[in-house]
Amino acid sequence: MKSEKHEFLYSYARAAFDDELQRFRNIEDKSAKYLSLLSVGIVAYTIILRFYSAAFFPAENLLQWITCIVVSVTYLAFASSWSFLYRALRFREMPRLPLDDKFIERYEPESLPTIQFALTKTCSEALKYARKGNAEKSELLIKSYKDIAFAMWSLTVSVILIVSLTATIEREKPMSGDNNQESQSQPEPSSEPNRDVPPPEVTFVLDHAIPEIEKGGQQINESGSKDSGK
Repeated sequence: MKSEKHEFLYSYARAAFDDELQRFRNIEDKSAKYLSLLSVGIVAYTIILRFYSAAFFPAENLLQWITCIVVSVTYLAFASSWSFLYRALRFREMPRLPLDDKFIERYEPESLPTIQFALTKTCSEALKYARKGNAEKSELLIKSYKDIAFAMWSLTVSVILIVSLTATIEREKPMSGDNNQESQSQPEPSSEPNRDVPPPEVTFVLDHAIPEIEKGGQQINESGSKDSGK
């Protein structure tokens, strides 16, 4: 009866420990998948922005500034979630049951119930370390999931804004084309003269008019010559 009891305790402790190790593998599996999908999403989003960045950058109006801010927030959320996933995948030492020469030499002389009871206590101790490590990984995975969800909402808003700006630019192009056509379709000025315009009046000038200063000088010269004649 006692042997069955110790055997049950050891089997229960070993099953709990194995479940925790499997949980560790599942967390790493999900982290790796999320990290791969996130990397593909970042690359795809970057390609979209490469083709449509001219619609909002450089920012000139309020809507373009809002788009730039939303795009920046999206990238920050992507970077934060990628960081959490990478830390969740970081190598970590996990507990294992001992099996070496020292263990064999120590417990070979003992009875089976003693060995089972000792291993039960070892499994219980290892389970504490495994749960602690899995809790840290799970917390990082949950944080990354929240950041991914926020990034998806931000990405959706940024795509809507980019589509709106692109549509606005496309609507403005035909209008500018119509204005150019109107300016080109304006009638050119006629080469024929307008016969109703009155001609300018004729002005008369004296070709050999003597300025007053020269007349005075001539008078002075004439008076000087008269005086010298006398």
